[in-house]
Amino acid sequence: MPRASEPETRPAIVLDEVRKTFQIKHTHSFKETFIAAMRRKPLSSSFNALDGISFSVAEGESVALLGRNGSGKSTTLKLLSGVMAPDQGWVRTRGRVAGLLEVGAGFHPDLTGRENVYLNAAILGMDKQETDARFESILEFSEIGNFIDTEVKHYSSGMYSRLGFSVAIHTELDVLLVDEILSVGDAQFRQKCTARMLELQNAGKTMFVVSHNASQVQELCERGIVLEHGRMIFDGPIDEAVEFVKPRDDNERNAYPVVGEIYDLYQRDPRRWGRPKGPQTEVAENGGGAYQEFDHGMITHSNALASRLGDEHATVGLGNGVFLAAYRKAGGPAGPWGFMAGAPKGIIENFETRTMQFQNGTAGFAIEGGLRFTRN
Repeated sequence: MPRASEPETRPAIVLDEVRKTFQIKHTHSFKETFIAAMRRKPLSSSFNALDGISFSVAEGESVALLGRNGSGKSTTLKLLSGVMAPDQGWVRTRGRVAGLLEVGAGFHPDLTGRENVYLNAAILGMDKQETDARFESILEFSEIGNFIDTEVKHYSSGMYSRLGFSVAIHTELDVLLVDEILSVGDAQFRQKCTARMLELQNAGKTMFVVSHNASQVQELCERGIVLEHGRMIFDGPIDEAVEFVKPRDDNERNAYPVVGEIYDLYQRDPRRWGRPKGPQTEVAENGGGAYQEFDHGMITHSNALASRLGDEHATVGLGNGVFLAAYRKAGGPAGPWGFMAGAPKGIIENFETRTMQFQNGTAGFAIEGGLRFTRN
């Protein structure tokens, strides 16, 4: 079982409003570039791999980063390892970081396994004395045997991966970054890798893992962060995170993006809202705006309220319950109630009338009398 993080621990990893954009070229030769320029077609376009990501990981915590291909997981790990720098925002890590972003990265094909162990260990921050002391343990764990003095270009992919993983997990580290490497080797070796990861976890090491293997991350991690199109859409218990990334049925394979002002509110507590149930819907009535439905509620944004009362009144969310059911029945933001303009107030258990402000009036619910809407 993953060990719970201590409540008063320092952060080992912090990302604050991190953005990373790549330029995608649409031409691949001088001829294509010339023709595209003559036709005034764009030569490249921007792709936001990460768009305003913020989270922190406490020392000793084990966190899984989940999401579909292209969601920004590997880019996040490369920023954490220092391979890349963010375009905006900042990234901080505490202590020595060992990154398993690509098992065997840094191996030279013309060097032997023994030579590559020392080379790769140096890349991961170990000096020769440390590597000397751990070499036999590295060799035993990798199961390379007599092939250790053979050039690695003659290794099978499994041997190559096993040796790279073995070097990395024998590094003296504080934070371990793992990118889909626990699938290396055969079933027996994968089981040994998982056991070693649990040992590091019990020793208080911080782990940040990317994997599509749900059972594996549930065994190793206690918390899950879900990315979609470069944005964080969930941060909570690992079991809920795994459920979050599962498609609902065979006809619904793609997540719906959460963008704009609705995302700004949503990202404050993704667990509260759950997965988006559909795309954002534009509304022309009541001054215009948009809304989006989630597993646990709805968020609306009103252009009219933004210009009249400010942004704090323009984007408002409402969880599933009496008010939301009545709001949907009344037509939602396109109906006579208009957009949401404030959070619910009043406690029914204290025999208070529960009220909520909308653009065109106030909804009130009492034990006696039920629900009523009073227009402004």
